[in-house]
Amino acid sequence: MSKALDRGILGRLFLFLAIGMAVGVGLFLMSATQAKAIDENKCLTCHGNPDFSKTNGQGQKISLYVNEKAMSFSAHRFIDCTTCHTNDPHKVPTPLTKLSLAERCGSCHQYQYKLHLDSIHGRELVKGNPDVATCVDCHSNDRNPHTVIRVLEYNAPAYKKNIADTCATCHGNEELMANYGIVEKVYESYMRSFHGKAMQLGTYEITQLDKATCTNCHGTHDIRSVDDTRSPVAGLDNLTKTCEQCHPGAGANFAAGFLGHKEASPQNIPVAHYTEILFRILLTSVIAVGAVVVIAAIVKFSTKGWRKE
Repeated sequence: MSKALDRGILGRLFLFLAIGMAVGVGLFLMSATQAKAIDENKCLTCHGNPDFSKTNGQGQKISLYVNEKAMSFSAHRFIDCTTCHTNDPHKVPTPLTKLSLAERCGSCHQYQYKLHLDSIHGRELVKGNPDVATCVDCHSNDRNPHTVIRVLEYNAPAYKKNIADTCATCHGNEELMANYGIVEKVYESYMRSFHGKAMQLGTYEITQLDKATCTNCHGTHDIRSVDDTRSPVAGLDNLTKTCEQCHPGAGANFAAGFLGHKEASPQNIPVAHYTEILFRILLTSVIAVGAVVVIAAIVKFSTKGWRKE
């Protein structure tokens, strides 16, 4: 009876082991097999060649290469090429402009495109300004329409933890910002703030990303100039409403104390400026006194040694 019971237990153990090994092998094979992007019209037969290119009317050599491996991780990997490149892609002007790319994205993402057109970026884009941010600048790590990443992927430029770094691509460029009269170091000031430090020290878990970043205060596709009366940060009333989205009941006094991206100075919130100086003096004094005490103790020990009372 006991031997039969032992054989039964051993049989079940071997069965569970076999099932576990089968599942493990299956998962390994699934992870090792790379999903490929849809290519119903065999476009990658030519465009998958790294040397594939054309010369335009100005004599410029333009690459027509599409990296199949990178595209296989794109948010659009299950959409055939001709969905974006029309039914006769060989008649599409090359290279595409930022405006033509945004228009193509807007054919599907109509709501986001409409908001973007009315934003500070979109209005400048229509004017032909090549500096402004558009779809691929914020949704692709290499500004390539073939490598747009889903927003909820950890490495996506538009994933909340990465947004400040994405905005800093332009707004952290002092030379570029100087062309538009923006002298504030917006990225550095954000990263020094409570919001920036909390975001930087936090994890990538979406439930932990409840700290304010650029888009919480300025909008997403509908970002406006800070001088635009419709901007969430234009004027104390709008700023108060924006702060209260995270800080219920904060009120106007709370919002009025917000430095924004400007440094505290005798002209800009002097109380904060002089308080910072005071604490800097206090901190320096404490460290200096502490250093003197430690040095005096070291000198005493080295000359006389420690004597027991």
